Amino acid sequence: MKIAVNTRLLLDNKLEGIGWHTYEILRRMAAAHPEDSFYFLFDRPYHPQFIFGPNVHPLVLPPPARHPLLFYIWFEWSVYRALRRIKPDVFYSTDGFLSLRTSIPTLLTVHDLAYHHFPEHLPWVMRTYYQQMMPRFVRRANHLITVSAFSKKDLIARFNVLPEKITVAYNGLRPVFHSVDASEKQTIRDEVSAGQPYFLYVGSMHPRKNIERFLEAFSRFKDQDSQKIHLVLAGRMAWKASSIKSKLDIHSYRDYIHLTGMIPDEQMARLYRGAIALVYPSLFEGFGMPALEALASHTIPVLSGTSSLPEVGGEVAIYVDPLQTSSILNGMLQALNHDPHDAGWVKKADEQVNKFSWDESATLIYQELLNLSGR
Repeated sequence: MKIAVNTRLLLDNKLEGIGWHTYEILRRMAAAHPEDSFYFLFDRPYHPQFIFGPNVHPLVLPPPARHPLLFYIWFEWSVYRALRRIKPDVFYSTDGFLSLRTSIPTLLTVHDLAYHHFPEHLPWVMRTYYQQMMPRFVRRANHLITVSAFSKKDLIARFNVLPEKITVAYNGLRPVFHSVDASEKQTIRDEVSAGQPYFLYVGSMHPRKNIERFLEAFSRFKDQDSQKIHLVLAGRMAWKASSIKSKLDIHSYRDYIHLTGMIPDEQMARLYRGAIALVYPSLFEGFGMPALEALASHTIPVLSGTSSLPEVGGEVAIYVDPLQTSSILNGMLQALNHDPHDAGWVKKADEQVNKFSWDESATLIYQELLNLSGR
């Protein structure tokens, strides 16, 4: 089988949710099916680490697509022409966008519909592009992949898609995320927060992630804190982050807050292992990888009880109302009293983590590619 793949989000040292999904699925697929040819379509020079085997053939197609106008040019001209040249059996696009002009059978992954639920959190030009193009992409796709049962229901409700047109292929867990003993936890805190306990947030920072309410909750927490607890925010500042920066600049406990920016996996894994809890009060998620990574690290996640997050956190997370600062605060206080060494909780956390597998998802997605190819 000849498979063309949109790999424009495979970016060295810049992988985030969709990029990691693309990476983990494709490296398994390429290794498991050496008989197939994979044509990876990049929009800029690529790193050799993303060429997973001799059956992977990279193509760089200009222009770099990071703006709606460039999205359109890339998919409807550059990708379209490449597909005509390659003549693949199927086109697999991992980031919610596709080429409307091609007649090649297309498998499309739609991770979430956040643009629909929170349009105000996007720049106007991005919001308009999503609103105009996503209905067309969903209709054009021959089959859809999504990453949670919640997102599948959302697609059905929003676009009246037949359930059988959508396959749920969960995100999984990278092996770097695992637990440690108590002695290493203190070593990590010595490196990160002057030896003090800390709460952790992981992810890009923009309005949908609800960082401003979290900062307010942390301020109220510190007003009654006698343990000198810190906060670590691990991730890049994304669009519309100016108000978050302003909140940080005037925060009463700014000396207790640490910003890491984007960091390597190994460093991120250590942050999880040293934390009291992951606090992730996001307003909306299609999956929420940090919740799973925290559980694998035996660090309790404090999550919004909305969208897909209860699906990932199961019965072993603490849930809060993301619109209520008092609820986020109460979740933090509850986490402070949690025993991460409780055998019952650890067993349940491990069972929850084992529900999510990159291997299983790669197998599901490959089967859908086979179905579309007619083989």
